[in-house]
Amino acid sequence: MTKKQLFKLHSWVGLLCLLPFLLICLTGSLLVFKTEIDRILLPDETVVFASEERMLEDDLLIAVRQQLPEYELGSWELLGNNGEADRIYLIKKGTNIWFKAHLNPYTGKVLSTPEHLHHYLTDWLVELHYTLLLNDIDGLDEHLGTAFTSIFALFLIFLGISGLVIYRQFWKRVLTLRWDQRLLVVLSDIHKMVGTLSSPVLLILGVTGGYYNISIYIHEWQEHQQRPEHHIMQKRLYVDDVSITEMVVTAPDYVAGFKTTYILFPTEPNQNITLFGQVPTSNPLLSDYGSMVTFDSQTGQYLSRYDIREQGFVTVMIDTFRKLHFGNFAGLASKIIYSIVGLAPILLGITGLYLWYSRRRKRIKQRTKTKLASLYS
Repeated sequence: MTKKQLFKLHSWVGLLCLLPFLLICLTGSLLVFKTEIDRILLPDETVVFASEERMLEDDLLIAVRQQLPEYELGSWELLGNNGEADRIYLIKKGTNIWFKAHLNPYTGKVLSTPEHLHHYLTDWLVELHYTLLLNDIDGLDEHLGTAFTSIFALFLIFLGISGLVIYRQFWKRVLTLRWDQRLLVVLSDIHKMVGTLSSPVLLILGVTGGYYNISIYIHEWQEHQQRPEHHIMQKRLYVDDVSITEMVVTAPDYVAGFKTTYILFPTEPNQNITLFGQVPTSNPLLSDYGSMVTFDSQTGQYLSRYDIREQGFVTVMIDTFRKLHFGNFAGLASKIIYSIVGLAPILLGITGLYLWYSRRRKRIKQRTKTKLASLYS
């Protein structure tokens, strides 16, 4: 493919994806600060003060069951040590519908009524970001939005790579803007500079976002093939006498340094209880959920372990995708960088649209002149 053909394809893909990219990039830049936004909008539901030790997990489970007897706990995100309320995800009995609530792990009080997963603003923005609100539309593929955003992620990767190829010589003067030239030249320089400087982060976002969405789509498709409908939660699928506290306490015996961050309860028959967690490591990009310890849901006995530190390069790399995509691996500094760079495609889209329109108008004028010249010749 020639450079001219690549440039034309780059332009058309950018135009085709302009509107979706505007939505995805704007929501992504906001969601970098999801925790901070929730703290501002929902202080009574999301903020807790660690004045004492967390209650034992078994006691917290009893408290949740007493306050929410119409629901079964599906999963539990342990966040209290960060000043955040724990997030609990529940399934209403007699349905397969998931809800979300917040739990104070120091008092056992459920801080919010169970709401649908996308009820809160930032959760709705997450759904918009990952699916463009195109999932679960009657008469269409249940995961149509996930499929679309997977494709757009691949387009973003293509735009990043093709832009670097087309403007590879621009590195020599990447920080140079010809402000004294006409608008077309200025916007062309801005387009090249922003695209070049932001391309590393945008490629990371495209690769990681595409991986997650494609993985989710494939997983849901496989689940649908195996089970046409999700299990209707009629009763608890694990034995009440099983001690979650004991699991949390003994998990480090199987994975050294293991700290539980997320608990997945059985939501389908014959499933077990899995603790996800973080482990001490010199790799700052490893996720907080990369290692696992699984226990039998009927007896509480240890079944298996998974230590991310023992895995191969590809597996470890995929685990880093979570922090690389959300940009929270270096605290506030990386969040700010990601939020700003996440807006770059908006500027690239606007400048690219102007450049495309200007060149198209120039070609039309040139063709008109040629036709007129042929008529009078």
